[in-house]
Amino acid sequence: PVAGRVRMASPTVDGATRNGLVYVDLPASAAQAGARAGMFAPGRITLGEAQGVSLPQGAVLLRDGFSYVFVVGADQVVRQVKVSVGRRLGERVEILQGLDAKARVVASGVAFLADGDTVRVVSDQQEGKARS
Repeated sequence: PVAGRVRMASPTVDGATRNGLVYVDLPASAAQAGARAGMFAPGRITLGEAQGVSLPQGAVLLRDGFSYVFVVGADQVVRQVKVSVGRRLGERVEILQGLDAKARVVASGVAFLADGDTVRVVSDQQEGKARS
């Protein structure tokens, strides 16, 4: 394996083949490993890692062009909080700004809530029993 640095990446990926064009700067020692200018190669791109907050997509409400979540206070009253969202992975959404990592957030049914509504907190185990 040869490590390199991504110089430029195409903004699109072929949906059928899952191939995309990426230009990678390689060290001079890559030539000794058989790498040549203009060749095609499979590769893996490793993104940086950082601690962050992510929520289920159902917890994020899109209203008037902005993203919001409902934070549950100690008095069981919800407060609508504007957040900045980042990447989406599967059923989760990265929250970049606007939410404390320890906040209690309404995970589903947010379209039916308004700022100041009173809610009853249900744990995951209780919710599972109610659905079965």
